[in-house]
Amino acid sequence: MEKNEYVSTLVEPKVWHISDYRNDSMYLIEGEKESVLFDTGMGEGDLRFFVENITKNPLKVVVSHAHWDHIMQIDQFDEVYMNHKDFKILEIFGMNIKTDRIKNMKDGELLELGDRKLEVIEVPGHTPGSIVLLDKENKLLFSGDALGAGHTWLQLSGCLPLTSYLQSLYKLRERIDEFEKIYNGHLSQCNMTPYSSDYLLDLIKAVEKVISGELKGEPYPYGNFGGLYVTYGKATLVYNPDNIR
Repeated sequence: MEKNEYVSTLVEPKVWHISDYRNDSMYLIEGEKESVLFDTGMGEGDLRFFVENITKNPLKVVVSHAHWDHIMQIDQFDEVYMNHKDFKILEIFGMNIKTDRIKNMKDGELLELGDRKLEVIEVPGHTPGSIVLLDKENKLLFSGDALGAGHTWLQLSGCLPLTSYLQSLYKLRERIDEFEKIYNGHLSQCNMTPYSSDYLLDLIKAVEKVISGELKGEPYPYGNFGGLYVTYGKATLVYNPDNIR
């Protein structure tokens, strides 16, 4: 797959999963009057043209968090939202992203798309400003990398301590009856099945057991970002042993 190519798959009624050459996941969520593109991936193609061939609605772009594989190509779009706490992440990684046109997106805000509503929930941990989108009526949670993106990464520069992340997960657990499926930020093209909501419970247990010392991590063998990892049930947590509390 070339860097300028995108692939779309209808995964729910009026919800398209869009992937780029790195298997980054974007979601086009269409309502009766407006549509939301959740994340813009890392490809180098004409993403706006690709999306506008799927939906003719006015479009908002909402960025789950400021890591490079979720925010590139935002300059192609007119209306972009992200939690401003993640400007810090842009600084940490030296990313040349203009922030003056990015509107703030905060906890509790509602995106009204006509016949569909998306609620913004802040889940700080993976980054300080990570957000998820809850489609309560359709029982869907779009999580970016806040949880369930293959392996949940808490070992990077800018990640919050595990104890802080755990409080974010507890807050999300209070809403667990409102979603059944979790569409994360790196859904595999080979398997488009989302996680079920009980993934969140496994992830909470993994974090709790690392904090308590019941689970001891092993060196993380994938990628170049180091860390230790543990597995509990369906969840794999990657963390920095020096950033637990």
